[in-house]
Amino acid sequence: MKIDDIKKVVVIGGGTMGKQIALNAAIHGYEVNLTDSFPGVLEKVDTWSKEYLNGRVAKGKMAADVAQSTIARFHMVHDLAEAVKDAELVIEVIVEKLGVKQELFVKLETLTRPDTILVSNSSTFVPSVISSRMKNRSRVANLHYFNPALHMELVEVVAAPQSSKETIDTLMEFATRIGKNAIKVQKEIEGFVVNRLLGAINSEAWFLLENGYATVQEIDIAAEKGLGHPMGPFRIMDLAGLDVIYDIRNAKYKAGQAERPPKTLEEKVKNGHFGRKTGQGFYTYK
Repeated sequence: MKIDDIKKVVVIGGGTMGKQIALNAAIHGYEVNLTDSFPGVLEKVDTWSKEYLNGRVAKGKMAADVAQSTIARFHMVHDLAEAVKDAELVIEVIVEKLGVKQELFVKLETLTRPDTILVSNSSTFVPSVISSRMKNRSRVANLHYFNPALHMELVEVVAAPQSSKETIDTLMEFATRIGKNAIKVQKEIEGFVVNRLLGAINSEAWFLLENGYATVQEIDIAAEKGLGHPMGPFRIMDLAGLDVIYDIRNAKYKAGQAERPPKTLEEKVKNGHFGRKTGQGFYTYK
């Protein structure tokens, strides 16, 4: 699959990341199907996308005709098979559970054309593991966006040993065409580049907090004002979703790859305080 062959993009998963990844592609001229198995999700995304685009027009940041053409290209499709039919690129943005992802990619192999590129937005699982149950693994890679996907400029293109050169080259060019800067992760490694850098910072942030050296606010201010970061580590965690972070940390802990999730994180998740999406995390949001 070459870049000029890609006309129809499908995003599976209408959560915070999925809906923005889908709308970003539609804004840049692609026909986009968004699908999700949870009741009511697509209806909420449909309302959100129109409010977002109309808001951009009202603020003078988007022409009215561009907003209308984007709306016309952005389709909510409930049935997975119907959504991915004749798609050239499918982007998976579902729950960070390996078995669920592997089952989906096996299903996608039967539902899509043999040359359709299948990618995961996961930063937890590398593409060779996600595609391990598939027969044709040359068309699989990771295309990792950052939150908020509509505005963050970077994507990471991660190749598996089985990924074809054409697949990776096409994804690199696709990133450019949707207004992103792409970096190619040359070899598979858990967390890729950005999250490994961020993970080192987060580990120190947790150490300082849990041992009483500084508060959440003080640590964030130190990162923002001392290191020049746009957001401190705990603000970033609130944005990413504390439930997602906990699930990833807990999975690594159970696999013997990391220490037990921090007590403060466990307490937040237990109380349903997941960050921005619930209005309460390390900070309170209205």
